[in-house]
Amino acid sequence: MKKKLDYPNLVYSFLALMSLLLLNISEVKPNRIAPGEKFRLFELTGLPMMVFVMGFLVVMLLSYDFSEKKAAISGILSPILFTGILFVLGRVSLEMAKEAPTMRLTFSAGFYGMLLMVYLLVGHGLSKKPRRQYLIYMGLVLCGAVVVFLLTSGQFQVFSIMKEFENKKAQFFTSFTEHLFLSMGSVLAGMLLAVPLGYLAYRRKKLESFVMVPLSILETIPSLSLFGVLLVPLAALGRLPFFKALGVSGIGWAPAFVALTLYTLLPIGRNTLVGFSTVDQNVIEAARGMGMNRSEIFRRILFPLALPIILTGLRIAMVQTLGGAVLAGLVGGGGLGSFVFLGLAEGSPDLVLLGVIPIVVMTLILDSLLKALVKRLRRDEV
Repeated sequence: MKKKLDYPNLVYSFLALMSLLLLNISEVKPNRIAPGEKFRLFELTGLPMMVFVMGFLVVMLLSYDFSEKKAAISGILSPILFTGILFVLGRVSLEMAKEAPTMRLTFSAGFYGMLLMVYLLVGHGLSKKPRRQYLIYMGLVLCGAVVVFLLTSGQFQVFSIMKEFENKKAQFFTSFTEHLFLSMGSVLAGMLLAVPLGYLAYRRKKLESFVMVPLSILETIPSLSLFGVLLVPLAALGRLPFFKALGVSGIGWAPAFVALTLYTLLPIGRNTLVGFSTVDQNVIEAARGMGMNRSEIFRRILFPLALPIILTGLRIAMVQTLGGAVLAGLVGGGGLGSFVFLGLAEGSPDLVLLGVIPIVVMTLILDSLLKALVKRLRRDEV
């Protein structure tokens, strides 16, 4: 049997190696404002860098006669190598800070290129569905635990993003809480509205276009334009004592919450309609033949079978909303978007990352959890 190369694994590992060897991995700045000097990893560490070079060469060699076992090894080894590079950068930066206490280390193109390739390598390894897939997840958890330990032990305190975090720690946790409230609250509100609308469109086919077309139109309205449209009615509503006590006004959390809720209606409503529509009518007729009434058919047949597709719509809405909530910072709605726009205004990439990284992490975690839940429900159906 002819042995073949796995080109995705080969390309990703090769690009990770090139990022390591050829691109600047970090920039050392004397302070927050002054420009710094960029370095490749070899210039910072010297010969110890060869450990990581050899590691990525091993990952490249795994591409030959790629198997489930090699996919698992690639998915485990690549994040371990990246964690090791983080550790080395932390140690080097601490040594450099002894001579210049105000210095900070920020990441450059090589670091982000390598991070992207490691992410693709892990994803590619998981896509092969190796029998010991759990080992890749265990490796990721282990690497995450090591990074958290290094973080809490002060190994990364010279990193520019950590200095920004220390300067704005209280504001960060407040903004993080606001972002969660806006995202989760708007998805929950959207689900309470969209699921009944989707079911109504399923039950009354004549109403389908009257329900789905407005939701599609809402989805096409640009976010900033929608904020402007909501400004006047919410400002008027905020004059009423009850809504004023809730803090409803033309700016702030209210327009962001309403806009994000409206954007969740289409993915959840459309998937609800599709979910109910895909239930086999023969199953429903069999349930009727067994003496079930409409309520029992809905609770025991229709809704359980449609649930995986409804949850897929919820997953899409969740991912969309976590990212979209960044724009709440433009209308005084708080959230992590305030760090993004503050960083853009001050020309501080690390302040932007301080707002973006938690959003990316939350998105990946929630997306994976909901995807696993959908997969479990579909397996139970079978």
